[in-house]
Amino acid sequence: MFKPFNLFNIPRHIKKIALRSKINKNTNGVEKGHIILQLINVLIVLALIAAIVYLNYVYKNRVLLISSISALGIIILLIIGGIYRRNKLNNYNTVSKLILKDDDDRILDEWDISNNVSCLIGKKTKSNEVNINLSKAVYASLVSREHAVINKANNKWYFEDIGSSNGSGIKRKGESNKFKVEEGKPYEISSGDILYIANTKLYVK
Repeated sequence: MFKPFNLFNIPRHIKKIALRSKINKNTNGVEKGHIILQLINVLIVLALIAAIVYLNYVYKNRVLLISSISALGIIILLIIGGIYRRNKLNNYNTVSKLILKDDDDRILDEWDISNNVSCLIGKKTKSNEVNINLSKAVYASLVSREHAVINKANNKWYFEDIGSSNGSGIKRKGESNKFKVEEGKPYEISSGDILYIANTKLYVK
């Protein structure tokens, strides 16, 4: 994969600043897209209502009024159906949580990511904010402050190591062995997988 940053040998922390900016941009873009789509739907319904009122005022024809109201009802049902199908598609990927457990399989922390587009995994400090804070992990000392990211694209989740000191890995659902991931390469993940952040296990649900 072509990585233009490597041509200029930019330090890792500069790469991570750029990555954080990209995550925020993607998240804001998705939210704005949903708002715009909702506004368009509202404007369509308002325009149709205005047209019905106008036609009724001009022609005062009961048959025309009933036909117009029926057509409006059908259009509203189509809009609602489209919203339902879109939400169903968005929820098709069942990944909704990341869970941190200790060696005795007790839950130390968990994060609901169902409404997120991107999450930064690492350790929270005074100067470093992350979405998935692994400071409570048994092997937290091996976790980089900004270790990895998970991104949602086309209703699928992807995991990517962003230049951590001790690396990352994935164990697929139903498999006994984990594999090490390459830095900067996204890997699709699904419910039942286990993410290895150095020696720390994150369960994907």
